[in-house]
Amino acid sequence: MSPSTPAPDRAAPLYVSEWITDSIDTGAIYDEVAKLWERVGGVQDRPRGFDEVDPDVAGYGGGLMRATTLNLVAVAPSEKDAGLIAGSVGHLKDFLPSRTVILILRAPEDGAEETIPYSVRVELRDQRPEDADNKEAVLKYETITISADAREAGRLASVVSPLLMSELPNYLWWPSGDFARSPLFHDLLQIVDRLIVDSAQLGRDVRGVAALRDLVDADFHHAVIGDFTWLRLGTWRQLIAQFFDGDDSQASLQTIDSVTVAYADTREDGSSGLASALLMVGWLGSRLGWEAIDPLDQRTGASWVPLLARNGDRQRSVQVRLIPDKSAMAKFSLRSVELVASGDHPGRFKVERTDEDDMITSSELPTMPLVSRMVYSRRPDNEAMLGEELQRLVPDRVFEEALRFATRLLP
Repeated sequence: MSPSTPAPDRAAPLYVSEWITDSIDTGAIYDEVAKLWERVGGVQDRPRGFDEVDPDVAGYGGGLMRATTLNLVAVAPSEKDAGLIAGSVGHLKDFLPSRTVILILRAPEDGAEETIPYSVRVELRDQRPEDADNKEAVLKYETITISADAREAGRLASVVSPLLMSELPNYLWWPSGDFARSPLFHDLLQIVDRLIVDSAQLGRDVRGVAALRDLVDADFHHAVIGDFTWLRLGTWRQLIAQFFDGDDSQASLQTIDSVTVAYADTREDGSSGLASALLMVGWLGSRLGWEAIDPLDQRTGASWVPLLARNGDRQRSVQVRLIPDKSAMAKFSLRSVELVASGDHPGRFKVERTDEDDMITSSELPTMPLVSRMVYSRRPDNEAMLGEELQRLVPDRVFEEALRFATRLLP
């Protein structure tokens, strides 16, 4: 093992210990964590709760506090992705995991028959407000990173379990889009209470959307499921709902017969906005009581799906069109959503993203000329979305209903 040494800059961890081993010894990891805490004058680490606070020990002006909130397990396909995960945790503003365990699944080297030994890195970090002076106590937390050959993935869940601080909730953050087909994902689900994914990373492989619905339907032992893609749709849903606050426009809800959603086409990194488009239609359909008739029909790059809307004894068809958009403005999510109503209460309503910071809404009714306004709405970053999900304690039933409706659209 390399000696624990202070980091030279504030962005780096306070103390680090790392080593390479043929097998994971969780006792050795606990020993190293304890040594790091001793370096800052803290108490010894223990597998149980651990909520001690010692205001007299040294550490940035004499205050040392340890976060006692939750365990976060995150899975990364590379060292670079692991660094992004650690950076996102480090930039959380209002809520901080006590211990973060990052698993890196290294792709096997071409032609290599033997697996490469494990790499273990234990870090003690702190969360320090940007405007904090040297006398302010700061929260300190741990990051344990285990890098393993992907062929060893089947053993990692049993390694992670004893590393989680007991009596704290356990969160699993799986940022990449391979969760639906990963055995490790299903193994880790057995030891966590919360799940956070980003279905935008599924690209056009919507099996992951169906996999999320299966978890919801199975009640995932009462756990809470969160999706960054759904959070990115928050402003879209709010702006669309605002169209129908007035009595005149509200009547148009019962005559919508066309929905067009432009979503981010597949990017070089494999992500796309298709899951966003499906969830948007799922939200509209579940809120307005629409019914799915047939699954998506692919035509010349666009997707069409017929829906059925009922209003008492009357019914009408609603044609939904999903269009891939190559514009950078559609990144990870949507470019535009347009609703058209006809019949007795016609109207046209549209929300469109125009740049990184702004969206434009427009609406037109027979009793009201075209009204357009610009809305400041910066895309949420990973830190903001992760912080929101870490603090959410109850299921989002609207998301779950939108997810169920969206999967009815899948072929």
